[in-house]
Amino acid sequence: MTHARPQVSVVVPARDAGGHLPDALGSLGRQGIDPVDLEVVVVDDGSTDDTQEVLEEASTRLPGLRWVHHRTPRGVSAARNRGVRESRGRWVTFLDPDDWFYPGHLARMVAAAGTLDVDFLVCDQVQAYGENRKRVRAPEVRRHVALDPRTGILPTNRSTMVNYVQVSSRFLSRRVVDEGLAVFDEDLPTAEDREWAWRLLLGTRRYAVVDAPGYVYRRQVANSLTAIGDARQLGFVTAYDGVLDLLREDDALARYEPKALRDTLAVLHHHVKRRDAYPDDVWARMTQSTQRLVDRFDATVRADQRSAMDAERAHDLRRQGVHV
Repeated sequence: MTHARPQVSVVVPARDAGGHLPDALGSLGRQGIDPVDLEVVVVDDGSTDDTQEVLEEASTRLPGLRWVHHRTPRGVSAARNRGVRESRGRWVTFLDPDDWFYPGHLARMVAAAGTLDVDFLVCDQVQAYGENRKRVRAPEVRRHVALDPRTGILPTNRSTMVNYVQVSSRFLSRRVVDEGLAVFDEDLPTAEDREWAWRLLLGTRRYAVVDAPGYVYRRQVANSLTAIGDARQLGFVTAYDGVLDLLREDDALARYEPKALRDTLAVLHHHVKRRDAYPDDVWARMTQSTQRLVDRFDATVRADQRSAMDAERAHDLRRQGVHV
């Protein structure tokens, strides 16, 4: 007898992931969930390595594993979106092929979901630097209680849940999927997680943060998009342009514009610290496009941000020709 709908679907976007994918898939066999309740959907995004062979071998141990193939690479957002469309689980989460889940993580998430009437759950993460591990807590101290997602946006002047953008830390109900809130912007080469975090918090009813630090994020991976120094990094400007457009669809959302501006400048300042990684033409595009976005914000919002900005950030941005 087969279940019509598994408890959990794990979407894994994979492109030339043969090196790390065995660890990710191997971890999914140790989740404390009945195999019939676990669906693993791998989207092979145009791989040219041994990803296919890895999947075929893993399928002998993961009965819920299936995969689809993109003939040509379409990007991580398109791969995630395809995986979500293919998924059937009551709950949907994500796992990048170079990361993994600790044993029993999904069982703990399912247990928490069963006691809370929420649209989605968020867990802490563990960052892996070689053999070293560091727990990173989601910036919400209230645990195992249903919360209004919009309380995760403010205050403006500190890191909040809208800045905790790790996609694999989210555990989404089928309701979120059916309402189109599990879709990533395929036009964004980077920062798609930042734009999505805003839409998720603004578009859902209730969420909860749980003490289940079972998602392990492998840092310092070669060819990671977070380390590139080309025009793809301009994605954050387009992402926050979209956030500002979203906030202006409803007057009640204007209170969040200062947060969107602060976060835009914080991301740019991060790139300022990596200035030497960028060719001059890319850097000019980044600063000019950021300035155009900053100019879209209300003058009062910009003035408040100028007065609140720390001296180092203000100095560094002015040196790069960005004026708030």
